Amino acid sequence: MRRAGKLLLALLLVVPLTACWNLEEPDEQAFVLGSGLDYTKQGEVMLSSQIVVPSGIGSSQDGGGSQKPDSFRMMKANGKNVYDAVENLQKQVSRALFFGHRQTIIIGHRMAVHGIGSFMDIFIRNPQAELRSSIFVVKNAEAKDIFTITPIFDPIITPTLSREIRSMGLKPYYFRNFLAESMSETKLPLVPLISLNEMHKYVYAGGAILNKDDDLKLIGFLNAKEALYANWILGNLNRLAITALVKKGDGNVSVKLQTLNHKVHVKPSGSQINVDVHLTGKGTIVENNSNLDPTNRMDLMTIQKALSEATQTSIVEMVNKVQKRYKADIFAFGESFHRQQPVQWKTLRTGWKEAFPLLHITVKVDIQCKDPGQSSSSLMKSFQKPG
Repeated sequence: MRRAGKLLLALLLVVPLTACWNLEEPDEQAFVLGSGLDYTKQGEVMLSSQIVVPSGIGSSQDGGGSQKPDSFRMMKANGKNVYDAVENLQKQVSRALFFGHRQTIIIGHRMAVHGIGSFMDIFIRNPQAELRSSIFVVKNAEAKDIFTITPIFDPIITPTLSREIRSMGLKPYYFRNFLAESMSETKLPLVPLISLNEMHKYVYAGGAILNKDDDLKLIGFLNAKEALYANWILGNLNRLAITALVKKGDGNVSVKLQTLNHKVHVKPSGSQINVDVHLTGKGTIVENNSNLDPTNRMDLMTIQKALSEATQTSIVEMVNKVQKRYKADIFAFGESFHRQQPVQWKTLRTGWKEAFPLLHITVKVDIQCKDPGQSSSSLMKSFQKPG
């Protein structure tokens, strides 16, 4: 019995030493935190990568953490496809490139116009591919340009982009979401869009619509406000700020919505397909420049009605733009039809692309201001001259 116990102990001691014999040590790897894909004028893929330089990361003399300017390096290489570019990039680095900790994937404008579908295979096939990487499209610029930006709060741009999305109330858009939408039967991807301003700083610019039926080529853009509205319909929005003119109050009112809900109902009616979208939001009045008193029930109803109608008008315009100009179901109406009307869907599934521009879509927005803020009527009344 004692002999068997000793043998078991020996085996337990040996297993940890032999199980990892073929793994590379951390100091033999180059950790890639961000990847960018651009399409060159010569028809090649340009891969840009933001790589950690461990020697540049350490503790300062006073005990606090510090980041040296050379803690991260942006490197790039061209290739016939993504893997060929990876191999050419590897020739510039003395450590093995490791993409398992990648946080961000950025698609350049020219690459989006060319179509990225034929370059996605490596991201699915490679076991190192990080499906939780956030993905973005750059408008009127290349992906490599984004990696040269120095953000305000972070040492590098890769985590900043994801935090920016969350700070605006949007749910994170990961590469796994992009893959699911790209393989969807009806839905087209709406990818977060960024651009560069004249100060060489990034700005959130809205959403890029990609055509999954044509090599994921760029169809068009939604601006920042339109993209937020589209994500409200999709249920991907946690909060939203709205400002609207209240004519009866002779001024504007701003509300911060922190409870957002959506309902989509699709129902055939003869030869027509009706889509009813109902959006609701509850929040706090954060600024009141009208002469109405939100603590007064009638005034509050006037404010809510004005906010609801103005927002509804803007969303209807956005939906019409997507439906008539781009003819792209980014709202997952086809998936809603499939769930709600499975029998009828069988006869329509192959023709949904042609049916989408003909849908009869109605949008209803209801905004409620549950908290009028810390004051009653606007301070504007206090500054008006009596008379």
